[in-house]
Amino acid sequence: MARPLSQEKKREKTKESLKNALLSNKMSEKFLEDKVEEYMSFYDDLLYINQTLTALKKDGNCTLKNYTDATAEKRRISAEMRSILSFLGLKPADVVLPSGAVDDEEL
Repeated sequence: MARPLSQEKKREKTKESLKNALLSNKMSEKFLEDKVEEYMSFYDDLLYINQTLTALKKDGNCTLKNYTDATAEKRRISAEMRSILSFLGLKPADVVLPSGAVDDEEL
């Protein structure tokens, strides 16, 4: 059975995927590379929040307020990350839903 990727490997694969997507779209301007770096900074922030929450829960020191605040911050960061991806013109591939499945956008 294959070992799961380390956090650093996942980070590098994510960054490389973004860079490759830009190259495949023939987008190589410096400010776009800066946007990738900004995206990765948010990626690191999310990782830190998740690790901190996990440690606080394990220690029993996670209050509802801490958890709620961290979750709200994660939503703000995720929105910024989606905004960067939209700015870069990068969207996930279309997903084919099984018959009978309801698309979230239809709700």
